[in-house]
Amino acid sequence: MTALRTAVPRPTTGVLRLRPTLRGRGFVVGTVDAAGPDTNGFAPRDRVAWRDTGEELGELVLREQRDVLGVPRWISDEQVVSYLGAGLIARALVRTRPFSRGDGVRVVSADPLVAEMTAAWARSLGARIVEAAPDLAIRDDVRVRRTVLTGHGKLAEAAVEVFQAIRRGVFDEVEPIAGASPRVAA
Repeated sequence: MTALRTAVPRPTTGVLRLRPTLRGRGFVVGTVDAAGPDTNGFAPRDRVAWRDTGEELGELVLREQRDVLGVPRWISDEQVVSYLGAGLIARALVRTRPFSRGDGVRVVSADPLVAEMTAAWARSLGARIVEAAPDLAIRDDVRVRRTVLTGHGKLAEAAVEVFQAIRRGVFDEVEPIAGASPRVAA
């Protein structure tokens, strides 16, 4: 007996129909299957990412265009699910606590991946990562995380910076996460 598949309708105005390929650490990666009227910047077969809301993913899903980020072809699906979420937080943390080249910086986060990525980003900007007697401490907190979640334009801009940091090798020493899972159709 084969499982029944529910048909996913054509996308309406401002909506994309997406084909998920990988999910992990708060994001899903996939490709655009179809774009509804008045969607700008996306075409079939474009690679994209969106926040994972935890629902069961079918072969195709519908998402508002404003909730979808374009993914450059030079970044792998594994890099997106491993680094995008923590990278967005790291970017916000580095931007909220300005420092100068050579400053001793201590990174404080309950999330080891966020701590590692923030330290890597700070090092790439010239900081020295220290545990004792820092010139300043970068602390991961709810307020900073909220800045990551405000508005698509800011999120898309931040994602571009994270992708550029990945391309520059900023996170080459940061181990990708385990637990990313291939999409399983409903």
